[in-house]
Amino acid sequence: MKNIKNRSIKIAFVLTVFTVFSCSEDFLELTPQQSVATENALITLDDFRAAITGVYDGLSSSNYYGRYFVLVPDVMSDNVKQNASANRAKEWAEYSGNATDFIPRNMWNQMYDVINRANNIINSTVELAPAVKAEQDQIIGEAYALRALVHHDLVRIYAQTFNFTSGAAHPGIPIVTEFDQFAEPSRNTVNEVYNQIVSDLTTAISMMNADRGSSTILSKLAVQGLLARVHLYRQDWANAEQLATEAINGSSGLTSNAEYVNAWMAGTPPDAMFEIAMTSTDNRGSDALGRMYITEGYGDYLPSNDVISLIPVGDVREQLFKGDPNLSGIYGPVRVNKFPSTTGEDNTPVLRLSEIYLIRAEARANLNNDTGAQSDLNAIRQRGLSTAADVTATGQALIDEILLERRIELMFEGHRLWDLMRNEMNVIRNQCSSIICEINYPDNRFILPIPADEINANPNIKQNDGY
Repeated sequence: MKNIKNRSIKIAFVLTVFTVFSCSEDFLELTPQQSVATENALITLDDFRAAITGVYDGLSSSNYYGRYFVLVPDVMSDNVKQNASANRAKEWAEYSGNATDFIPRNMWNQMYDVINRANNIINSTVELAPAVKAEQDQIIGEAYALRALVHHDLVRIYAQTFNFTSGAAHPGIPIVTEFDQFAEPSRNTVNEVYNQIVSDLTTAISMMNADRGSSTILSKLAVQGLLARVHLYRQDWANAEQLATEAINGSSGLTSNAEYVNAWMAGTPPDAMFEIAMTSTDNRGSDALGRMYITEGYGDYLPSNDVISLIPVGDVREQLFKGDPNLSGIYGPVRVNKFPSTTGEDNTPVLRLSEIYLIRAEARANLNNDTGAQSDLNAIRQRGLSTAADVTATGQALIDEILLERRIELMFEGHRLWDLMRNEMNVIRNQCSSIICEINYPDNRFILPIPADEINANPNIKQNDGY
């Protein structure tokens, strides 16, 4: 239907086709210069397997879940403060970035490249033999879900939050459902983007018939969880509650208190429903997310005292920080130790079951089901500290406690800025180490600019206000 007219994306797409199918046992004789018709690109089940592997691989780039997509919204929030020597993503932590910066450009290009990889699978007209049709459908379902995930990530970071205008009629991002190198699409509204995301996730759920046995590959339960998240963002509380319940009921339960920190230290996030694999042979190395926090890496960013002070004494999550005697004053005294690998082998969490509990808690609280919301909140709070008192708050006070728990449980996983935005809250940095310490909602700078290269390539793409 639509695609971006952008030279780098066009070339990336052709190279993606070449790379993916060079891995297949039934290698198609392609060169990067050849144009490949979608209906001819995927012929065997091995082709489909190789193609979906290429989609997952695209998520792991340092320009996506490998680093910047998770890091940037956190450094723009109140959970993270700059170290004195902070350099990478510094412009975004200081709200001084612009449309020519490499971070918005590279993220935009990488995300649309991943969408093109997924579209190659979705738009295939090849129907395989009945004996392998179920696996083909599973792979196509995963492609729909991954396309939806990327569109949601794009609309979160390049467009104002859903409730920014009545009916979410403000500019979102271009919806891309097929490759067309000559298209010059305009931006769809945020509402239109969300409708496409819901449609893709719903289609994915209907097609996915198996759990492929790894949280680094999407399962049907994980897609239900992603759809619950999308409904939460657009304040469809009833559907958020329903999808979260389906995901929770089908899960094997939360990681125990005793194993919670061990999981993080092993590089495998607890409660992971979907995570990006990083291995000894395939990781982002010095470009890894964790190296932005640890002393063995760049150490550019530190946990804010605000978020640390929210964690109750004795809560197991206190152990996700590490003292650093070289830090002092407003920069001290600890570092984030949630991604401790010195070689970048920590998996990146995309969706954890604990988030699903908190999604359901927030949805239930907004549906005036205080008892159900309290129960979900207790599950997360008391997993962290078994002696924590039962939640008794109701109404807005209960919602506030849920958001506080989200801040603790999901810290440094890229959620905080969007939680503030969708709740129309200000960013207030106490013990501030940046040149900017308070950003009131709403603000044009809460989102990234459309890259200047994209604006120059497509006259129908309009820039975000303020850039």
